[in-house]
Amino acid sequence: MAQDCSGLRTCAECLDRAECGWCGDPSDTGRGVCMEGSYRGPLRPVKPRAGPRDQDRLRDKDMVLDQSLCTADKGYNWAFIQCPACQCNGHSRCVNGSVCERCGNLTAGMHCQSCVPGYYGDPTNGGKCNVCKCNSHANVCHIHTGKCFCSTKGIKGDQCQLCDSENRYLGNPLRGTCYYNLLIDYQFTFSLLQEDDRYYTAINFMATPEQANKNLDMSINASNNFNLNITWSISSTAGTISGEEMSIIARTNIKEHRDSFSCEKFNFRLHHNITFYVYVSNFSWPIKIQIAFSQHNSIMDLVQFFVTFFSCFLSLLLVAAVVWKIKQTCWASRRREQLMRERQQMASRPFASVAVALDVGCDQEELLQSVPKPIAMEPCWGGRAGVLTLLLFLPRVPSGIPPPGQSGVAIASALVDTSQQRVMDVRDRGLGLKHRKPTVHHQGTCV
Repeated sequence: MAQDCSGLRTCAECLDRAECGWCGDPSDTGRGVCMEGSYRGPLRPVKPRAGPRDQDRLRDKDMVLDQSLCTADKGYNWAFIQCPACQCNGHSRCVNGSVCERCGNLTAGMHCQSCVPGYYGDPTNGGKCNVCKCNSHANVCHIHTGKCFCSTKGIKGDQCQLCDSENRYLGNPLRGTCYYNLLIDYQFTFSLLQEDDRYYTAINFMATPEQANKNLDMSINASNNFNLNITWSISSTAGTISGEEMSIIARTNIKEHRDSFSCEKFNFRLHHNITFYVYVSNFSWPIKIQIAFSQHNSIMDLVQFFVTFFSCFLSLLLVAAVVWKIKQTCWASRRREQLMRERQQMASRPFASVAVALDVGCDQEELLQSVPKPIAMEPCWGGRAGVLTLLLFLPRVPSGIPPPGQSGVAIASALVDTSQQRVMDVRDRGLGLKHRKPTVHHQGTCV
């Protein structure tokens, strides 16, 4: 059975089918009808001579030529191989044979094949464009389906007829608009950065004071310039066409704004339902908006001040005590480590034996006049100082004999500067030492 060609609306689509041809109307504006045909002209099916069952047995060969379907005598033009030069879909005439002069009937495009912004439909082959029905909340809609691209954030629906109540937007877009219900003492950020947000040019907010004895502060800032209008109302119908709102401020082309609403001027105590409305409009996409409403005391509560002050003071004192304790612990640990290193250093010092011969009968006055000589020297690191070991006589009785239970001799050490001295092996004559071994030197062992 031959395919149905009547559903094709343009000549280009029609001639893409091998069994279809285009019959252009006498206006020569691109309008026409697609029908079955051949290069000779349009075809029509042969009427069956038998019953209805024979209709199913018709084939392509059962088509016959019928010039009356597109007669040239009445101005119709049959096209089977190539479309006519003028293709304006019936909305314009052509100049220079193929250029659409001026698209009419709310159409646009090279061949007047689309609707102008704000209208939707299929204008091909004489079709009509219909106005977008968006309840004044959108300027454009989908060119084929008519679904509105709402320009106010928080309004949704194919015709912008609903508020996005799931995301805290309240109002009635059929009688007014939608508002985001702000909480007091919170900052809200609205990031209109996604591709779906490119049609938004406005967003509205509302806020109601929570405390009647405190002023209401408001701040707003954005990444792009915007227009700002702030109103207030005590009517429950505010935000709709019939609602009464009183203007507070109107500014254009700004990026930030701060304001304060006095609880006495607006009489928060008397007007329990007072609501402030903020209209942000005429901004460009993408944009990021931050807004906040807050209430605070004009005079700080003294009790709260002292409670806060002492809380902070005690907290700082506690922190200082903890830090001091940590410091003491670290200092004690470092001191223990230092003592341990000193003990290890002292324990690692080399030892040597020295043989000393004492003359018991030596004269004590001679000993006092002589210069003490060390029996051993341990140089420190660098050779600029050293530890000298001396042998000392303790006080004795006049007879020169040590007291009972004592040896009368003691060993002493002293740290001396050796940078300007040269240690020499000399014989000790003042202490009555008869023999002494050479002084023992050990490099870099003292602390």
